[in-house]
Amino acid sequence: MAGPNAPKQPSSSNSHRKSRWESSSSTANKNPSTTKPNPSPKTGPSPSPAALNKSQSEPNQANPPFPSFLFPDPVALGPPPPPAYGFHMLERRTMVLCDGSVRSYFALPPDYQDFPTRPLLGPRDFGSPPLDFRDNRDYRNGQVDATGPLKRKYGEEEKYLREEEKEELARQRFGHSNAKVYTLGSGGPDRLPGTSSPFQNEEMRAAKYMRVAGGSENNTMGFKNNHLEVDQNALKIAFLHFVKAVFENAAQKKNYLEDGKQGRLQCLACGRSSKDFTDMHGLIMHTYYSDNANLRVDHLGLHKALCVLMGWNYSKPPDNSKAYWFLPADEATSNQQDLIMWPPVVIVHNTITGKGKDGRMEGLGNKAMDSKLRDLGFGSGKSKSMYGREGHLGITVVKFAGDHSGLKEAVRLAEYFEKENRGRKGWSQVQPLTLGKDDEKNPNLVKVDERNGEKKRIFYGYLGTVADLGELDLDMRKRVVIESRRERQGPR
Repeated sequence: MAGPNAPKQPSSSNSHRKSRWESSSSTANKNPSTTKPNPSPKTGPSPSPAALNKSQSEPNQANPPFPSFLFPDPVALGPPPPPAYGFHMLERRTMVLCDGSVRSYFALPPDYQDFPTRPLLGPRDFGSPPLDFRDNRDYRNGQVDATGPLKRKYGEEEKYLREEEKEELARQRFGHSNAKVYTLGSGGPDRLPGTSSPFQNEEMRAAKYMRVAGGSENNTMGFKNNHLEVDQNALKIAFLHFVKAVFENAAQKKNYLEDGKQGRLQCLACGRSSKDFTDMHGLIMHTYYSDNANLRVDHLGLHKALCVLMGWNYSKPPDNSKAYWFLPADEATSNQQDLIMWPPVVIVHNTITGKGKDGRMEGLGNKAMDSKLRDLGFGSGKSKSMYGREGHLGITVVKFAGDHSGLKEAVRLAEYFEKENRGRKGWSQVQPLTLGKDDEKNPNLVKVDERNGEKKRIFYGYLGTVADLGELDLDMRKRVVIESRRERQGPR
């Protein structure tokens, strides 16, 4: 039995043809499952706008955008506080390993908290960037308009303005109106000769310091010199007082010269309230940067006296680079020899005559020495022999009047010994360890008269300076003062 007729399936050609009785709405409402899928694997259904927005929002949720921060204006914030310490405070130390080798390292000193805080510098001028980093539209084909960027950047007026700005920055940096910007080599004011990097330490090495004409007193390369900020007459009095105190105590002087190896160092300006210092550098830093306003002149005078003793440059502000240690030997010697005893004296050596019956050393007396000096043409001085535990020390001090004529006679006697190659340098070369009978065999100390065979002592002498205070006895050491030879002699 035949069943009902099955509905007739539309042909493929009719399936895409719309009947005239079929509305457009019914076509849109057809079940999508009844539609035949597109057999092409290359093209797929286009995603809906909602799905597209969803797919774009998913990666943004996994990686959210970075928030935009507004950096504050550094000018409004002001300069940051200066650091408590920095690389300029490091000092070199050495250590010996178990295998005997020596290694060097850098470390902060134990008392770095006491060092003055250095102000932070302003923005550095690293020079203008090369043209490759600029917009060079105005430099094409070698044609530059007179009003273009090249004229604005490199005009003569702007060049002088930049130099004035640098000098103003230097004046603010170093604290006085005489600060200048020195150009070292072809690298500009911020580059050292032979280097391509503008970055360098604030303390330039000693070899990089330039000597400025006008004396070493102002040779500070733009650095602030505390010695110039106090009363110069008061500073001179304090310096002459402390330089005698530093040189006249032999044990204390030795401890200074040995950098505190014999014991802790103390500040003579602070007196009993002084703290102990482990080395001379710490004491020098204390004397120069002391914050005691009432004793500031005394500390600066002691600073200058200690530098004269050690042969260092007192006109250069001290820092942990220790560049102030570097001073030519002839200049260090000149600083000491300028400080003479006053009234002026000439120290004569090798005035002994031998041992007496009691075993004590004997030498020329005061009157005998005055007579020998008159024979040489120097009769205005008064001789005084120096004695110690063993008797005569072989030293006679000839004292002259404390005025210009007395200084002139003292210098004339010292020059006489120097011309005979029997001055300070000559005595240092022939000075024996001990004085006695063995000296008679030394032709540099004793000469024999060929006519009668008489033995005569050869005298050596020089003008007494602050370094010779140890040659005097206690009484004479207390009576003399220290003066500047250049100031006493005046212009020649």
